[in-house]
Amino acid sequence: MNRIYLYIVASLVWLSSCVSLKTVNTFSKSTIGSLKQHKTLPVTFTGIYQERVQDDSLALHPFNQIPLIGIDFAARIRHDSLRAYQLADSLTNAGSLLLINYFQALDALSNTSSSFVPVRLQSKSFDSFLQGSAVKLTTAETAAFNRVANLVGSLATGTYRRKKLKNILEQSHQDVQQMIAVLAFAYERLADVVDISREQQYGHYKNILIQDRSLTYSQKRDLARQWLQTAKTIEQQRLSVLTHIKTLKTVRSGYDELYQNRTTWNSKASLAGIGAYISTLEQLRGDLEQLTPVYGRLHP
Repeated sequence: MNRIYLYIVASLVWLSSCVSLKTVNTFSKSTIGSLKQHKTLPVTFTGIYQERVQDDSLALHPFNQIPLIGIDFAARIRHDSLRAYQLADSLTNAGSLLLINYFQALDALSNTSSSFVPVRLQSKSFDSFLQGSAVKLTTAETAAFNRVANLVGSLATGTYRRKKLKNILEQSHQDVQQMIAVLAFAYERLADVVDISREQQYGHYKNILIQDRSLTYSQKRDLARQWLQTAKTIEQQRLSVLTHIKTLKTVRSGYDELYQNRTTWNSKASLAGIGAYISTLEQLRGDLEQLTPVYGRLHP
């Protein structure tokens, strides 16, 4: 009788553990899918900078002549500023990759249907973003990124297994929250850059209409149409970035919910809470897909 009782208790504990781990696993998978969308964003810091420099160069030429861009065009770019924008893109890419690696590790640890598969760490040290980047990291933020990178590296050695999952969350929660906040801030800066780009593009078209008196009514109408299309494209870029910012903030809140309820993952309230974040992430993925151009056109 005692054996039967112990067997029932053990079975209930095992089932409870599976349910709790499944909550972590489902959230991790959803987060990975959402974070990977950073690669599909239609705009980057570097791209905006290069377009701005090109527009500035074209503006120097007479409007009724074909502008010539010679081999010295690249020399017009202020390399320090270009480097700062390139570093900002490197930060968002490397930071996103590290977060993906982290949640892949949580996914592997919480997957009860297969054996643990170590995550191959691909992220580098984040010390290079302390200075020179358009989005600079503080010393504390750099340390947080590096600690998470080191943690994911230790997971790859097989030191931790499923039973260590809660300990991993406790060890990394604050650093991961800081990482996500930094990435959200970086993309907010990118959205600001897109806004500035719109103003500059508008000034470019406005100057042509005002300064070139030889334009016919038909040509002015064509320019107006070009501007409307340009403005629409820029707005779609801005909305894409803002949607990804919402994704990062949802991941941050959902991850915090996961951490705060790390001892009660199998409760109905915890499952419902995490489920709401998962649903939001799915909705945001769909929203971003609708804003992503396919072969030059948006999804229908």
